[in-house]
Amino acid sequence: MSANVTYQATTVNLYGTLKIFLRNSPNKRNSKHFFATLAVTKSAEMVKTIRVHEFGGPEVLKWEDVEVGEPKDGEIRVRNKAIGINFIDVYFRKGLYYKAATMPFVPGMEAVGVVTAVGPRLTGRKVGDVVAYYGQPMGSYAEEQILPANAAVTVPPSIDPKIAASVLLKGMTAQMLVRRSFKFRNSYLAVLRI
Repeated sequence: MSANVTYQATTVNLYGTLKIFLRNSPNKRNSKHFFATLAVTKSAEMVKTIRVHEFGGPEVLKWEDVEVGEPKDGEIRVRNKAIGINFIDVYFRKGLYYKAATMPFVPGMEAVGVVTAVGPRLTGRKVGDVVAYYGQPMGSYAEEQILPANAAVTVPPSIDPKIAASVLLKGMTAQMLVRRSFKFRNSYLAVLRI
């Protein structure tokens, strides 16, 4: 191809295809035309996360870059604003009682963040929503993560994300203890140790 190649490009959509029309001569009659269709994909975004490659003490927590990817059907991507730190995180890190499904893994069972992407055909969530989530999938010790949209609840603007992230799992634990494990009655006295 000569140095005086001209081209014209149009995009069909940001993550679809890129159609390129190439002409190898400024003279249209003598020109050979080339069409190329290239797949255009968003490059994987790297975010910081804390990962565990082996069980142990705090020294096994490693600050690393990981790829997040795009949410699939029924999923959202959330940029965490605040995370809750719980004893269960220590149990997973040490390999006590609970074991992560894979190694390495990202600990963390609760967080509050802003939705940065939604999976195809997902309704009920939009980019910019502030949401809280807990439980599975584990992985809140990350700047950003993908999780099932139905695992997230909306955080009202009147609640600070730090407060929401610090009470969600603990509040559910308290609710389970006083409503399901033991039928607490009005005549009982509860002592809370915080």
